[in-house]
Amino acid sequence: MKTRRFQSTLAAALLFSSTLLASTQVVAVTINTIEDVMTSTFFYPPGTSNAVQGYDGDGKTTFRVSTNEPFGTSGAETIYLSFDSSDFAGFSAGSSAILTMQSAKGGFGGDADAANPFTVSAHAVTADPISSIMDDTNAAGTMSWLDFYGNEIATADAAASTVIDSFGAVTFDVSAIVNDWITGANTFFTIALTGLNDISGNDFLHGFLNNSETPGSSYLDVTNVSAVPIPAAIWLFGSALMGLVGARRKAV
Repeated sequence: MKTRRFQSTLAAALLFSSTLLASTQVVAVTINTIEDVMTSTFFYPPGTSNAVQGYDGDGKTTFRVSTNEPFGTSGAETIYLSFDSSDFAGFSAGSSAILTMQSAKGGFGGDADAANPFTVSAHAVTADPISSIMDDTNAAGTMSWLDFYGNEIATADAAASTVIDSFGAVTFDVSAIVNDWITGANTFFTIALTGLNDISGNDFLHGFLNNSETPGSSYLDVTNVSAVPIPAAIWLFGSALMGLVGARRKAV
């Protein structure tokens, strides 16, 4: 009887320990966009230098994303969203990250719809667009908006493209971008939204709400799942139980 009781106690303890081993800790945080701007060939006609628009208070409520060289113009309309690096300090590699945007009418009659979908992709960048692009808000910039578009936007991860065919909330899987921020592989905490991966063959000027004018319209949901470490005391408890098992066998 004592042997069976001992065996039952040992089994329960081991089951408890294995449950702890399998347990996980989930940390999910919503991270707000701190600044978003837009560049466009239509902002930059000859003789002007207003290449970046959408700053808080300038009244541009809707941004646009376009296909490359829409309607015969140079470059493409691009949205840049910046985030605070300190918001990612508590996460580890392997996190998942979803960017939410609000699809809206762009105001130029070039929006996607169910019959004419448009693929928008989220990209990492290799420089800070706000400090790098030279315009009337940044005389110390080092390149034109077109050079930035052509040279500083990284290839999008395969999971980071979303087909847009209506208005409302849309999401992009930007886990690859955010994990590079977390590990330090990329130190520019900005996401570029472009039409570079669209293969429809059509021209689009699709709208998205400007977060600076409509706070909360764009944000990141970042989730980190990690194993919960077992306290040393539980390991010692398990070791002691195994020692008792050995002693019990010898006694028998």
